[in-house]
Amino acid sequence: MKIIIVGGGKTGAYLAERLQHDHEIVLIEQRRERVEHLRIALPEIETLLGDACEPEVLEAAGAAGSDMVIAVTGDDEDNLVVAMLTKVLEGGMVYARVNHPQNEWLFDKDWGVDVPVSSPAMLYGLIGRDLVLGNVVPLLDLRADDVVVEEVTLPAEAGAVGRTLADVSLPANVSVIAVIAAGGAGVLPARGETALGAGDVLLLLTQGTLDEVAVLDALGITHPEEPGVE
Repeated sequence: MKIIIVGGGKTGAYLAERLQHDHEIVLIEQRRERVEHLRIALPEIETLLGDACEPEVLEAAGAAGSDMVIAVTGDDEDNLVVAMLTKVLEGGMVYARVNHPQNEWLFDKDWGVDVPVSSPAMLYGLIGRDLVLGNVVPLLDLRADDVVVEEVTLPAEAGAVGRTLADVSLPANVSVIAVIAAGGAGVLPARGETALGAGDVLLLLTQGTLDEVAVLDALGITHPEEPGVE
């Protein structure tokens, strides 16, 4: 795949380094001293000096024929401009970093963003879910397609322990895509006859809104009552 990364900071450099072995990477950075550093640190990657908010810079990087553009600058406005320009140039899927959670509502398809990534929001979500429910952990959020992949760990006292997947009545929009068996026993297929054990991790695919309480109830996992509920 051809992937264009806009923003040569720590995040952009890390992504470029990890992706370069399997993909064609072009990195765009507007700070000259940073570009010089990146060209030494990542000699196999094409690093361009320029402002990706200017159409000619994205065109020079090959955005029109790209499979993916990842905008990870420290400026939300710049990331949104890059997303819009990418769509105008008929580029590929756009991942855009959200630096300030209050701007998160802007990062949608209307602005050319296919997948918004907000580190503060993700961290808050992880902490909040852990404090409230303690069992459901989000792994992947594809907001453009309204799909979420999450994991649930079965504690020893869960009602689903010792039962099969066919015996668990999850919400209609939730499917188990795999079961990671406890103790390093490997990945089990998500079939009706698959038996569930203590410590197993269920990978759940949710289309639409996830009703976490309903999921935990179906699995027989104890959770705190909602505030105000007696």
